[in-house]
Amino acid sequence: MGLWLLKYTFPVLDLDHGEELLIMVALAVLAEWLAVVFPQGQLSGGFAVIMATYLIYGPVATAWVNCIATALGQGVANRGNPMRTTLFNAFQYVPVVLGANLLYSVSGGLVERKVVLVNAVPLAVFVLGYFAFNQIMVYIYTLPARRGYPLFDWWDALRWDGLTYLPAVPFGLLMGLLYAKTGIYGTALLFLPVLAVQFVLRFYVHLELANRELRILYEVARRLGGSLNLNEILELVLRETRKVINYHTGVIYLWSEEKGYYQAGAVCGPHSDLIAGSAVRRGEGFLGLAAEHGEAQLVYDTRDDVRTAGDIGLTQVHRSMVVVPLPAETEVLGLLVLGDKRPGFFEERHLHTLTIIGGQTAVAIANAQLYRKLEQASITDGLTGLYNYRYFYHRAVVELERAGRYGENLSLVMLDIDHFKQVNDRCGHLAGDTVLAGVAGIIRSEVRGCDIPARYGGEEFAILMPETGPAGAKHVAERVRLAVRESIFEENGQRIQVRISGGIATFPAHAGEISELVKAADSALYQAKESGRDRTVVYEK
Repeated sequence: MGLWLLKYTFPVLDLDHGEELLIMVALAVLAEWLAVVFPQGQLSGGFAVIMATYLIYGPVATAWVNCIATALGQGVANRGNPMRTTLFNAFQYVPVVLGANLLYSVSGGLVERKVVLVNAVPLAVFVLGYFAFNQIMVYIYTLPARRGYPLFDWWDALRWDGLTYLPAVPFGLLMGLLYAKTGIYGTALLFLPVLAVQFVLRFYVHLELANRELRILYEVARRLGGSLNLNEILELVLRETRKVINYHTGVIYLWSEEKGYYQAGAVCGPHSDLIAGSAVRRGEGFLGLAAEHGEAQLVYDTRDDVRTAGDIGLTQVHRSMVVVPLPAETEVLGLLVLGDKRPGFFEERHLHTLTIIGGQTAVAIANAQLYRKLEQASITDGLTGLYNYRYFYHRAVVELERAGRYGENLSLVMLDIDHFKQVNDRCGHLAGDTVLAGVAGIIRSEVRGCDIPARYGGEEFAILMPETGPAGAKHVAERVRLAVRESIFEENGQRIQVRISGGIATFPAHAGEISELVKAADSALYQAKESGRDRTVVYEK
């Protein structure tokens, strides 16, 4: 439409002022080169030139000057925009100028476009029409990508663009008035203060965006520092990151020592269920290499980038990706991965922001993991890895209270290694430790997930079994006893076999309190020992 309007209006273009129009083009190009760039747009004081051109040479010359200046200014001083954006910005000004001129004429504007009181309202209508048409055009063009900039909304564009009009309109009017007195060169000199105002606005906009980003980063750091729950940390990072970059899919992979690969610890996006079970192995694929090298990666288009060629997984679903390792000293704890279906969605500034967030996240994850290890160490026995007596007794009180409230059974199994002192005396204490650890491993593998196994003390173990009666408890205890009986433990070439005995008591049938339940289970264990060992006995009153 803009190209057709230029062709249509060319016959009425006054080329007698060609040299002066070129000077106006040069001024507008200078304004474009010094424009204030912000997400999805830019601000410039070029409207002062447009206003002056409109007053001096008319709407057709204004449309041509505006189009040519924008194409040259944004084409030469390109700030990463594709050619289609440069062409759109240039040609959309043609219908904008001519549409605003139509409003000027309809509102009773003078043909000579004089700056006089009777023409004040039509000139104001021209300015408002130009502003409104320009904003509508840009809004429609940038709408598909607008959600990618949560720190910046449409009202910011209106407000900041409106700020440029405050100095540009009066200076444009003065330039139009001064032309009759000083000619084109005096008019051009009057444009210099507009550029100075533009510099001030540049710092204001950049400072405003930086402050918004810093507020988000501060909030992330503050909340990360106040949490030692790993799941909360991961969800917080993905949630707060979306306030800076409104990605399509976000994943945080964490290293698992047990499994030997990075596992998805938190996922945010429409395909969370599918991605939740995904894994990344060091050195395998695009993500695996990023984890191995510990370097942040930015991919503009996964279909064209050699790093993602032939890769599977997220790179097949998303066109643009950013990957930030989460380093802790000499190792990479995990990966922060963001993806979007649109190519070129992520930029260098996104990578910079995510690197800062990634550093804060790595520290928080390391602290949470250390806290978890310390917490686990405080409730487990160092030799066997089972719960220690203190934690076991605490859980026993809680489970007994719950069983009493809901009228459920709670069984306690006490296990003791037969003739364990002989093992220490004959084979040494290291062999005894090996036997203890081995028996504990068998107990851990044979009990149910809801059961609570613990090292009660010395060679004695306890298993707390919620919602389990005497028969169910004996079944589990017998399974453990037989597994121990069939096992052989080795220490320094010595092959050791042991037997265990067990006693079982159940709440509320055999006892009403924890101390009574333990006493009853011990009594049953004593009966098992007295009746020949290597057996399990259920308590009888």
